Amino acid sequence: MSADEQTKILIAEDDQSLADLYAEWLSDRYVVETAYSGEDALDTFDATVDIALLDRMMPGLSGGEVLKRLKQHTSDCQVAIVSAVTPDFDIVKMGFDAYLEKPIEADELEDVISQMLTRAEYNEDLQELFSLIERQSTLEAAVDADTLETSPEYRSLTEQITALENKVERYFQNLSDRDFRVAIERLQRTAAERREQQQYQSLTEDVLDTSKEGIVVVDRDGQVVWANETTEELLGVDRAAMQGADYSRVASESYRGYSADEQALSDLVTRSLENMNSEVEAIVRIPGTASRAQQWLEYWSGPIQTGLYAGGRIEHYHNITERYAYEQQLEDLHAVSRDLMTADSERTIGETVANAAVGTLGFEFAAVYTREDHTGRLVPLKHAATAEATDIELPPVSEGDTPIWTAYVTRTEQLGPEDVADTPPTQWLTEQFQSWRLYSLESEGVLLVGTTTTPEVPARRTKLAKTLAANAASALERTAQEATLRERDQRLNEQNERLTRLDRINTLIRSISSTVISANTREELEQEVCTALARLESVSGAWVGSKDIATNTIEVRAKTDSLAYQHVGADNSPADDSTNGSDSTLPPAERAYRIEDSVVESDLMTARSETEWEQEALKNGTHSIVAAPLQSEASTLGVLEVHSKLPNAFAEEEVTALTELGQIIGHGISALRQKAALLSGGGTVLEIQFADDTGLATLVSDMETDLEVLDVLTDKPHHLLFARLTGENTTPEAFEAAGFDPETVVLSDTRNRVYCKIPVRNSGLCEKLTDQGVAINQLTSAPESNQIVASVTVPFTVDIGEYLDSLRQDYSDLTLLSKLDSERAETNTALSARLNQALTARQEEVLQTALYAGYFNWPRDTDSTSIATTLDIAQSTFNQHLRAAEYNLLTTLYEDTTDP
Repeated sequence: MSADEQTKILIAEDDQSLADLYAEWLSDRYVVETAYSGEDALDTFDATVDIALLDRMMPGLSGGEVLKRLKQHTSDCQVAIVSAVTPDFDIVKMGFDAYLEKPIEADELEDVISQMLTRAEYNEDLQELFSLIERQSTLEAAVDADTLETSPEYRSLTEQITALENKVERYFQNLSDRDFRVAIERLQRTAAERREQQQYQSLTEDVLDTSKEGIVVVDRDGQVVWANETTEELLGVDRAAMQGADYSRVASESYRGYSADEQALSDLVTRSLENMNSEVEAIVRIPGTASRAQQWLEYWSGPIQTGLYAGGRIEHYHNITERYAYEQQLEDLHAVSRDLMTADSERTIGETVANAAVGTLGFEFAAVYTREDHTGRLVPLKHAATAEATDIELPPVSEGDTPIWTAYVTRTEQLGPEDVADTPPTQWLTEQFQSWRLYSLESEGVLLVGTTTTPEVPARRTKLAKTLAANAASALERTAQEATLRERDQRLNEQNERLTRLDRINTLIRSISSTVISANTREELEQEVCTALARLESVSGAWVGSKDIATNTIEVRAKTDSLAYQHVGADNSPADDSTNGSDSTLPPAERAYRIEDSVVESDLMTARSETEWEQEALKNGTHSIVAAPLQSEASTLGVLEVHSKLPNAFAEEEVTALTELGQIIGHGISALRQKAALLSGGGTVLEIQFADDTGLATLVSDMETDLEVLDVLTDKPHHLLFARLTGENTTPEAFEAAGFDPETVVLSDTRNRVYCKIPVRNSGLCEKLTDQGVAINQLTSAPESNQIVASVTVPFTVDIGEYLDSLRQDYSDLTLLSKLDSERAETNTALSARLNQALTARQEEVLQTALYAGYFNWPRDTDSTSIATTLDIAQSTFNQHLRAAEYNLLTTLYEDTTDP
């Protein structure tokens, strides 16, 4: 029979999807018929069927019954049994030609059909021989060797094969290697080989029996194949009784009292057997009994993929009782930690910690020592104990080398008997406890735990005690901080009550601040301050003065009408002699000026120093004086002195307010001075250092000279910086090394002085520095190679802080090196502005390039052709721009501004 499209195969399988799958595998090479029951298979079968694939366990008419009837009907059809049932001796009398165990793969099915087609070409004796061999091989794969040797069915089968083998021996030379030579060799395996396989299985079982995990093996039919001794110990079942039993029944009878997560272990096992390919994990609880403590097991069950029990399941039970107890203790400890973080007192914390150490962690005794603030001793705050340790007495500790004091002073994380010598200071602990541990609570105290009945403490328990101590230390520190905050809040409430008294003076200071801002002159500012202070109910008079260096006196500049002061004299000591600042013989204003801080005379009648200034004050009815310096940055610009007819009229807060008022006045005076300087054309010179992104840092560093900036043009596509460099190293090579083209940058080079026009490309340096009318004075190298120092003049109208903040947006590393006010006068700024407005950006560039290149010198240092090349324009274009610039400048300079 040839394996072509004329070969017809009948597939009988009650699982329709499986039958259709087999048909799909085979239909491209053979003619395939399918039947979904034994009855349908017999109805479909006819003489044209070459091979029949029969499912052994079909409802109604089984595969074995169909095989029997087919063999009665014809002997030409080759039959293969396909089954998930483990074969037994009943197959000896079945006349199949091949036996396949489910599950099967496509290539396996193809190989079997190919072999069966080949066998169909042999005579009946050979076909019968191979059928017997298939039955023998199937049994040897499913039944152990000892059982086979004692089986009469197997012995009869072997005898039939031997007899038939002798009969067909003359045909062996014609058999294909792929077919039956291997099968004949398998017949010759000895009992010793089968016994070796049995010994291997026994060895495997012996090894698994030594496992500390419970192991149960179940075959594909759900029957227990094997269970080890650990299973018996953990689950309390008789493994001998389990052997060969239905595992679902065993579980329902023996496991029902065991919980697996939120269900019974018996239900979990039953469901896993219903789905043999699933993997199941759970935590199993075995309740305690009178003879056995409660246990926790980690359960895993999964399918067996290969080998003799493929299709079955294996279960593992791992004892995690100790680990589970540790995890439960951790959870309980977390709950304790939450309680500690909400505890509101030391005593509550001490009680919580001691109870947790005994109740949660299992120590027989625990105590929390804390420090007494008034004695410095460590004393027991709270303790807890089991019935075995109720009589333990705890002494206070204050010094020496006792373990408790040592643990506190050294803040040792954990201290035990093995860490200290057996000395008298230690003996009271060894007398009270079999074992003890001390844990530092940082600066708050010490935690003591101990046992009176067991000499050893498990490492996991000491680890948890260390965690408890750390949480207790944090909680105690928190309560201490909260107590400090409560005390501070109480003080703040008291201060708030006093600050109510300051409401009027603060309101006055705010009004004075607005006066300071709106004042046009210093004289106006100082007089308005005095007048405003006189409105206070407690103030009888006020005056403002400044130091006269020539006379070494403080001259009165403004005052209220109630005071007759003209100046306040000092002694002959130098004005800068601060050693006399605390000399009570000096007037308060003089002392305040010298020490640059406020001076308070609370009650002149009590002081009674009999000094001239004191007598003068008392004549005017003054009993209290506050003198505050008028300060602006690092300068003292004068003194404010306030008088009251009431003794102790000025509380601490009021003195602070008047001190701040002195600073406000000082800043106001400073602002007026700057305003006056601005009107005369001045500014603030800043030196700033920042990272350079232009190449200028390299240029000034290589030339070892400063770059004096003459002008900056920012109206160009790239900014132009006209500058002058002086020195021996101002060479074209230095420009080239810094990344600039000397041919276009250098305008003139004479007598170690270089005028240049530097393009600043890909950088906002010039635009940022010259924002709001700021002028760049010079650029200097910084100590860091990639940074540069720039000197700029900022107009007084520009806020220095805002200007620096705007620069830091682009130069985050900017550092302010110095700041100096400059009152230099500018010459005819209005004319200069008019001349600048008369030129276009291009005309201004052309004009300055020609100027610094020496074009206007006589004789000329350069010609128009060279300058045009520098500007990258034609000579005629240069001449046009130059004439236009000259015309605009002269017209602006001499035009009649009165003409319409």
